[in-house]
Amino acid sequence: MSIDKTLLKRGLKRVAAKVLSINWFAPVPDRLKLLVARRAGCCDWHWYARFILRSPGAAAEGPSHFLSFGNAEGKSPSPLFDPAWYCARFGLKASPLDALMQYLFIGDRLGLAPSPWFDPRYCRRTAPSSSGLRPVLGQYLVDYHNSGTPHPLFDQDWYLNQYPDVRDSGANPLVHFLYDGIPEGRLANPYFAPAWYLETYPDVGGNDPFAHFFAHGAAEGRSPGPEFNARQYLDQNPDVALTGMNALAHYLAVGRRGGRELGKRPFSLCDLAAPVAPADAPLQDGVVDIVLPVYRGLEETRNCIDSVLRSHNRSRTRLHIYNDCSPEPEVTAYLRELASREQSVRLVENPQNLGFVLTVNAGMAHALQQADSIGALLLNSDTIVTGDWVDRMVAHLGANVGSVTALSNNATICSYPQLGANALPKEMDASALDHLTRRINAGVAVDVPTGVGFCMLISRAALEKAGLFDAEAFGKGYGEENDFCMRSGRLGFRHRLAMDVFVEHVGEVSFADDSKPGKIIAQKIIDERYPDYGSQVARFCSMDPGFSARVRLTLEVWKARARPVSVLLTHTWGGGTERAVQAMRASLAETGEVVIVRPMEDNNGSGLVSVSHASDFDGFEFLFRYRTPDELAAMLQALGTGTLQIHHLVGFGPSVRRAVALTGLPYSFHVHDNYAICPQITLTDATGNYCGEPGENGCDSCIAERPSNGAADIRNWRANNQWPLLGAQAVFAPSRDAAQRMQRYTGISVQTVYHESSIDTNPGRLGRGARPYRVLLLGVMAAHKGLNHLLAIAEEARRMRAPLAFHVIGYPQTDVPKNPGFSWSGPYAEQDLDELIEAHDPDAFLFLSQAPETYSYTLSHALRDGRPIAANRLGAFTERLEGVPNALMLAHDATAADAVQALVTWLEGLYEKETA
Repeated sequence: MSIDKTLLKRGLKRVAAKVLSINWFAPVPDRLKLLVARRAGCCDWHWYARFILRSPGAAAEGPSHFLSFGNAEGKSPSPLFDPAWYCARFGLKASPLDALMQYLFIGDRLGLAPSPWFDPRYCRRTAPSSSGLRPVLGQYLVDYHNSGTPHPLFDQDWYLNQYPDVRDSGANPLVHFLYDGIPEGRLANPYFAPAWYLETYPDVGGNDPFAHFFAHGAAEGRSPGPEFNARQYLDQNPDVALTGMNALAHYLAVGRRGGRELGKRPFSLCDLAAPVAPADAPLQDGVVDIVLPVYRGLEETRNCIDSVLRSHNRSRTRLHIYNDCSPEPEVTAYLRELASREQSVRLVENPQNLGFVLTVNAGMAHALQQADSIGALLLNSDTIVTGDWVDRMVAHLGANVGSVTALSNNATICSYPQLGANALPKEMDASALDHLTRRINAGVAVDVPTGVGFCMLISRAALEKAGLFDAEAFGKGYGEENDFCMRSGRLGFRHRLAMDVFVEHVGEVSFADDSKPGKIIAQKIIDERYPDYGSQVARFCSMDPGFSARVRLTLEVWKARARPVSVLLTHTWGGGTERAVQAMRASLAETGEVVIVRPMEDNNGSGLVSVSHASDFDGFEFLFRYRTPDELAAMLQALGTGTLQIHHLVGFGPSVRRAVALTGLPYSFHVHDNYAICPQITLTDATGNYCGEPGENGCDSCIAERPSNGAADIRNWRANNQWPLLGAQAVFAPSRDAAQRMQRYTGISVQTVYHESSIDTNPGRLGRGARPYRVLLLGVMAAHKGLNHLLAIAEEARRMRAPLAFHVIGYPQTDVPKNPGFSWSGPYAEQDLDELIEAHDPDAFLFLSQAPETYSYTLSHALRDGRPIAANRLGAFTERLEGVPNALMLAHDATAADAVQALVTWLEGLYEKETA
């Protein structure tokens, strides 16, 4: 008797689903269940005290609180067990403790996930040894050092190396990432970029980018950031599909150890340097037949033919001009006059219009009839050629090469600076650009899936074996060269793109009338004949083998145009620093070129950086791998850097210091936070409150209590992190407070330059003034942004029945009490903030930051709105609100009762005055 395995599998799934939906542990006493969970290692009472009790020192009270209140309120005793998510997933109606028990006794054995962030099967598979009887979740929480990786998208080793403060503190890395790292802008792996993800995938808006990518985006094939292209990786590694893993997870778990490249191969110095020019290739014994069909466009045709006649080649050529019954008499007259005076020109006049394909076929057939012909070079009549262009194309016509196409401004996949149609760089003509191309990319060519017929040398061997273009299928043109290349490719011929030949192409002049419909018809035929054609072209565009050659050419163009190049060094954390960097980039780009360099990896001198130039015209982005600081310095010099700006160095490691010194470049340092003087960065203590900036002994005590960023003591920290200020030509800070603080610690003169030179502030207006007053807070409410104060103030306002309603456009960084006394709307896009403020129609804004802000872009939004603003008297808020109508300054250490009283008195005064 045979068993239907599919039906059996379905039946087992139904049984499992039924088992998982039953609350088997409800009758068991809670104290016994909690004892089992604790012994399994799944409870973390220090975490519970911090994030549930909000009293870090109350870990001993955790178990009793959980049994008395937390379990009933839906709280979890474990940072990596999400009871609501787990129950919803399996249709289980149970308390958190009952759900945890079911997970420990059933879910763990079935390999079920206790939360979206923990993959027990992967953790067990990557563990160095078996966890024994203990559940894999408990083993990881108790001893992550000897456990596996908790999730394929969480690069645990990288996280600990990237954030030495986490490593030094001994904190569980995944727990730290989820509850501290995400609010602080830290990353789960070097390739996930939250801001980029939200911008690239607008449908994700309103969701947490990390959660979306972990739960959905990775499986959907979305890329995590600009430094990892999921499609490229899958194209390069077709075996990944068989593993069932998403692209990034496979790279982190398998590909990286196996030496696979993450999409595009990272650059090295040789990619940025001109290749050694090859010796002049011996002349091929034969003649190149140039086939130039003409239909319309007198000016373009004259310019093209003149450029051909002016060019100087060692190769012997014959020029065959085909007049395809031009409808423009002036074109015919010009061609006849030309043929009468140029003996080297052969003019053929079609008695009727044959179309592009039949016309070039006639030219190629004629070339094949010539015993000395080595191939036909198709050239559109709207092109400009220069120098020894034929020699350079012939040099790439090696064994098994079917065709060679020139680089151009308008040649689809053979274009520069971007794939597609481009203008020429300003102040440069075809001759100047070709001269640079010839020098910087001498001898360089890459394989392409298809040539492009605007300037395409086809070898005699390919024509003889594959035949001419298919005139019957492709009529008057478009697609014929693609069909030919696919046909000849199946016969073993390669097709090459000559990266050292540049030919200007106007595009679709001579046969423009039939351009669009011709392309549509041609594409349909190509897709039917060659089902893999589209994937081959997509793979080429994804891998972009000519990218490094185009980047080299772009850098040469900058030099030739004497464009000043500014390089900005910054971190990958986003936030206000990134916004300031982008504003600086936009300003500098008005008169020069700007490149941003960010750290991706640093391994005690070697590492990986991201190098990006944002431009619609010649933008590029690549990874650069350096083995020594000297190579990092050489890369900065290869960019043509004239001015260097250091905005942030977290993540670069010690290599950047020597690299900057080796360049000998002058640089400026731009203060965005307190990293140079405080390893905690925010000048806050363990509770998230302003530390008051104690003396060195106080700072050392703080570091001992909370090791951060690898700091051992404050004196050495400052000595190691103030070098960029000490060597800078100028140091800038975005507020007087930040400038004075940095100057006080370093003794260096710091200039105050506000990020926004002027803000179009509203002269001062009021809201509706109806009680309760709507008080609006902006951004992510982390502890150092005043979350604990907000919770206390909201609770005090409720207790006092004060007429205050608090709302956050943004979200709190951690779980908050069930009824925290305020509401929030979730993540938002920066460009939407003004509109969101208007929609919420506040009566006032409130800023409770406990960290001395160096600027605050969210304050700028409030100033533009013009409604009353209350803020802590700390950092840049004091000076930026000086003289602002209806502003209120609060003591940063005010009690909740005092703060509520001050807010109510202030608002009552403002709105009673308004209604009076």
